Amino acid sequence: MTDNQSTTPDLNRYVRQTTYAPLGSDGQRRLAAGAVLICGCGALGATLANLLVRAGVGHVRIVDRDRVDLHNLQRQVLFDEHDAAENRPKAQAAAVHLARINSEVACEPIVDEIHRGNIERLIEGIDVIVDGTDNFPTRFLINDASVKHGVPWVYGGCVGTEGQTMTIVPGQTPCLRCLLPECPDPATLPTCPTHGILGPIAGLIASLEALEAIKLLSGNPEAVSPVLTVVHLWENRLHQVSLAGLRDRADCSCCEHHRFTWLDGQADQSR
Repeated sequence: MTDNQSTTPDLNRYVRQTTYAPLGSDGQRRLAAGAVLICGCGALGATLANLLVRAGVGHVRIVDRDRVDLHNLQRQVLFDEHDAAENRPKAQAAAVHLARINSEVACEPIVDEIHRGNIERLIEGIDVIVDGTDNFPTRFLINDASVKHGVPWVYGGCVGTEGQTMTIVPGQTPCLRCLLPECPDPATLPTCPTHGILGPIAGLIASLEALEAIKLLSGNPEAVSPVLTVVHLWENRLHQVSLAGLRDRADCSCCEHHRFTWLDGQADQSR
């Protein structure tokens, strides 16, 4: 939890949000006392940051090593042409825009990549981690840190017009390695540079992720989705895969046996 001034939010600002009964004023105060780590500030991360700051999450830590480029503007909602012309670091540019949106929120930009040498420091004081990354080695690293330290995280990814997301609550739900015991070979996966991406799928997946984070931070863990949600937006199709019993069937090396190979540097993170 964070102890910044936003732990006593101006509830008038959030009246349309607090009117929603499952959240309410108590939930809003919990949001204001909460801290989120946004891993990556591209298409997913920028939308996540925008939604969570507007929702009044008290402390938002944004980590991204990249700079704003013109081709980012098609889908990365926090940036503008001036950011691209100045080639500004995404984390810093996002923090500037977010401060204008909600001055009650403490935005902490960190211009760096996420690696096993800093991930445990990055999650210190964090209540929920949200995924704005674009590769599975980093996600497997986040998963290790999440399970080891008991910090919930929300996985999300998208390319083209397809995306998926699931929520991991250590000790309660399957983790990412229950679903994917081995890290997929990047050479076999479609990427945004090779297959493109449309803005609406990033906005949709990030919105699903943000809502899961809001549920956790506002004291509504029972409402967290128990499924893997997969969206094929071009065909306007959505399906959900039940995760019930997956942890038992998977006999997971991470959440069951606490072997944190990515965090400990035993996995091949160069792939």
